[in-house]
Amino acid sequence: MSIADPTPPTTSAAGAEHAERVERAERPQPAGRPERARGRRPVHTWVAAVVLALAIVCVEVLRGVEPASAIDYPSWEDVLAARGSESAKQAEVERIQGIVAQLQTEVEAAQAFAAQKADEYTAAQDAYDTATFRADELDRQAAEATVRAEESNGQAGQLISQLSRAGGTDLTLNLIVSGDSTDDLLYRLGAMSQLSGQTVRLYEQAAQDRNTAKALTDQAVVARTELEGLKNAAEAALAEAQEAQAQLEGALAEQEAQSIVLDEQLKALQESTAKTVADYEAGVAERKRLEEEARERARQEAIRRAEEAAKNGGGGGGPIASVDGWTSPLASWRVSDEWGQRFHPIFHEWRLHAGIDLVAPGGTCGVPVYAAATGTVSQAGYNGGLGYSVTINHGGGLTTVYGHNSSLNVGRGQDVGVGELIAWAGTTGSSTGCHVHFETRVGGVSQNPRNFVGF
Repeated sequence: MSIADPTPPTTSAAGAEHAERVERAERPQPAGRPERARGRRPVHTWVAAVVLALAIVCVEVLRGVEPASAIDYPSWEDVLAARGSESAKQAEVERIQGIVAQLQTEVEAAQAFAAQKADEYTAAQDAYDTATFRADELDRQAAEATVRAEESNGQAGQLISQLSRAGGTDLTLNLIVSGDSTDDLLYRLGAMSQLSGQTVRLYEQAAQDRNTAKALTDQAVVARTELEGLKNAAEAALAEAQEAQAQLEGALAEQEAQSIVLDEQLKALQESTAKTVADYEAGVAERKRLEEEARERARQEAIRRAEEAAKNGGGGGGPIASVDGWTSPLASWRVSDEWGQRFHPIFHEWRLHAGIDLVAPGGTCGVPVYAAATGTVSQAGYNGGLGYSVTINHGGGLTTVYGHNSSLNVGRGQDVGVGELIAWAGTTGSSTGCHVHFETRVGGVSQNPRNFVGF
């Protein structure tokens, strides 16, 4: 029954519930509590219901397809039964082919949805990072202006104190009567004029610096009032991106789990030789074993090639140890771009570069990327402008991010140790060449990685 459907419930359980609501509505209201008009709900209740309904509709529209769990997969018994007639066999073939197409559609929709949410998160995080850096800069500039104002004011006070001590109550008369000659008198008068002018300039500078400090402080206050909203937006976007990534992983896992079975069922329908259910299930098991072995061989070969590339590039095939349980993400490296505000080479606007870029001597494409510290992988996959990235949670609000990889060696929820292989470097996302974009964050706020790793 829809929210706006006025038709009363027709089932016995729903009818009993309806009767109970009517009975409650006819009971006397507690003292001091106005009675609501019967048959009307409070406005906020209707608004909440409408918002909830719209949210559900939006989610379903964004997903684009129904969940994979709704698919009615054929059993081996269905396949065997369909072999009895040509029409039934053809219908079953079309059914299986439709399921294969539906699984692919779901994966593509999940990929598009995950990419959209990742891009939204990247934009929200960039806005928060840049605004945080700007607020910190305004605070720093305001503090510097305050210090300059105090210094100018203090210097002016010292000059006045010196003039007063030298001249008593009548500095001009003291200068005139104390001179030994005309030249001496003129010199003293000139010195007095210069000291007075310098004092005025110092006071004027102090006043200007105080005004500057106040203006910068006011701007910093405005900037910081916006930070909370930007932070909340970034956190909400991150949660949505992680949920979208989980949906994508689920769709891929469903496709992978069913594709071999569906393929074997199609072969069973198209083969002329009759087989038993056990024969088909044995074939599926063998196919899965062979594919898993092939994937493991490919993974080991990729590790071997990447480590060989690191050695040829001047590294030792593993991360270089650092202090306090931290290590460099690359075996050998140099910093190609520092942390801080910069003009973005792709988007052509000023943004905070929230990490440092590392490159390896002899070429960075395909070299191994290592965990800088022990932790748990909280994100692994496509991440907007960072391309294929890995985020590791180290506890206490501290996280590290490794961006622009060509491929990943870890998954979400996996525990990793310091120096463990997590990815291979690349140039995915908003990147102009192979490198590792390495971030450190505390409570979601970007920090200079140089404060953590001995680069």
